[in-house]
Amino acid sequence: MINWFNNIRQQAKVAAGILDNRVYTGPWNVQIDLTNQCNNDCIACWCNSPLLGSKAMNGNMKKQMLPYETVIKLIGELHELGVREIYFTGGGEPFMHPKILDIMRFVKSKGIHLDMSTNFTLVDEKTAEQLIDIGIDHMTLSLWSATAETYSRQHPNKNQGTFHRMTQSIDYIGNHKQKYKTKCPALGMYNVINVYNYHEVDKMLEYAFEHKMNDIRFTPVDTVPGRTDHLKLDTKQRKELAQKLRRMPENIKQFEKKYRHGVQVMHPDHFLKRIESDGAEFGNYDTELLNALTSCFAGWSFARILATGDVNSCLKSFKIPIGNIHEKSFKEIWFGTRQQEFRKHTIHFNPHNPYFLNMGNDKLTDNQGCYKCCDNLGLNMFIHKRISKLGVPGRHMLKVIRPFL
Repeated sequence: MINWFNNIRQQAKVAAGILDNRVYTGPWNVQIDLTNQCNNDCIACWCNSPLLGSKAMNGNMKKQMLPYETVIKLIGELHELGVREIYFTGGGEPFMHPKILDIMRFVKSKGIHLDMSTNFTLVDEKTAEQLIDIGIDHMTLSLWSATAETYSRQHPNKNQGTFHRMTQSIDYIGNHKQKYKTKCPALGMYNVINVYNYHEVDKMLEYAFEHKMNDIRFTPVDTVPGRTDHLKLDTKQRKELAQKLRRMPENIKQFEKKYRHGVQVMHPDHFLKRIESDGAEFGNYDTELLNALTSCFAGWSFARILATGDVNSCLKSFKIPIGNIHEKSFKEIWFGTRQQEFRKHTIHFNPHNPYFLNMGNDKLTDNQGCYKCCDNLGLNMFIHKRISKLGVPGRHMLKVIRPFL
């Protein structure tokens, strides 16, 4: 009940800040890169793909890791600012951090919703049991595959045995959740769709059902120019994929009946729009969706802290950090002038604004790191819908309660 009230209160604060063009609270969601160290070399990774050559993350950057004491202090500060969701992700694998399980326990002790993105290769049975005991809310497993052959092709330093071991760990968690009558951790399957795996999206869906996962998400590959361009689907492949997606609702019904289990497919309509968009040929998947929104709300709802301590305003703004937690508190950074500048430019989204040249990892297009797979799109669209539904009565209600926010 307390968490429900805190969630509603924080949503009201974020909405009021957007409507007033002020800041009443901390962000709703914060992503933290605990470490840049990684044991995988996913072919489409912006940091460690073997295809990147000189553009890959250098040795010194790969060693970067947030100290345990710094992370604990940061989480305490985020809690005081009203942050409701923390997501561990990054240029590295969260389970490479030596104190990851202790950090997770601290987050949950604060009543904060905890999610993470992981390649899942380091989760054995002992770790799985601790994850259930900690009560991590959700884990996004970056699998990109439904078969061991496709997995090994996209992860050159792994093999088919790795995929089979991960599948065993997924089943182990599912069986023990049933044994202990708990829903946590919910498991989500994440798939970056590229030329090596687009043919098996149906198999990915069935894999999620067969292994009792909770949700599945698809996203088009976001390429690094001059290095990973060939991973993009061509026109024929995108059409083939679109046909598979349109048949997916019928497949879902069949799998629900076959496995007596439900899996939520996350935003399939958005994914279909992305691969059928006019800009898909050039990797600018989100042009139509972003232009329809006209505003970006990341400046009020989101922040990301990198393993170096740098703070970014959104997932595409790594070129323009707004501060560093080793030099200032997160609160100072969040209410600081650089973040205010970000809000000023993004609340009225204008693709011709030179400010957006700073976004993304693609210097060959006009600006549009934003248009190339906006990673904040889901949260942006959620907030846009909620604010749109407020109407005059809702806005009047916010005006009344502002003094209490």
